[in-house]
Amino acid sequence: MINGLPNKFPLILIILIALATFWADKTVWQSTREKKESPQENPDYIMENFSTYSVDHISGKHENLLAKKMLHFIANGTTYFEQPRLINSKKNESGMRVRADQANMSGDKDIYLNGNVEVIRYDANRKNSKNETRKKTTMTTNYLHINRDTDTAKTNKPVTIIQNNTTINAVGVKIDNSTQTIHLLSKVKFAHNKDH
Repeated sequence: MINGLPNKFPLILIILIALATFWADKTVWQSTREKKESPQENPDYIMENFSTYSVDHISGKHENLLAKKMLHFIANGTTYFEQPRLINSKKNESGMRVRADQANMSGDKDIYLNGNVEVIRYDANRKNSKNETRKKTTMTTNYLHINRDTDTAKTNKPVTIIQNNTTINAVGVKIDNSTQTIHLLSKVKFAHNKDH
């Protein structure tokens, strides 16, 4: 058996080299694949001063989505926005304007806004009976999930809502823009300033 070992040595060496090559190749390709799939590193496209406008002719809804920068990642199908603004309106209804520091969108309907989120909504009537300008409602929070299909928004984070001389603080809110309703979820505090 020892006499046959020198004859088998080249075969054993070739098998060991093949196994080492296979292992090294597998290790390198795995780390390369993980890097390519990392959404922060390899967007498939980037746009600056991004703007898109859509109109639903059946419902009459107009929507404008703008951002300082937009990055799309094909690996996970997510789109990221820097300083996004979303403006939607319908004829004879109050529109909603939303802005934030950042947002991401998965698919076409769900937008997740993060950092200094501000929602502004005006009354539907341009002038009220006393010929005064229409009321403005402002809501601020750090996170907001908007569903574009259902025209709703929600958060489980603290919110502040200001309308004229009224301030409302709460934790969590659900907004239905189509029915013009705001549902506060918990820890609601209300302050009304008579001086204004």
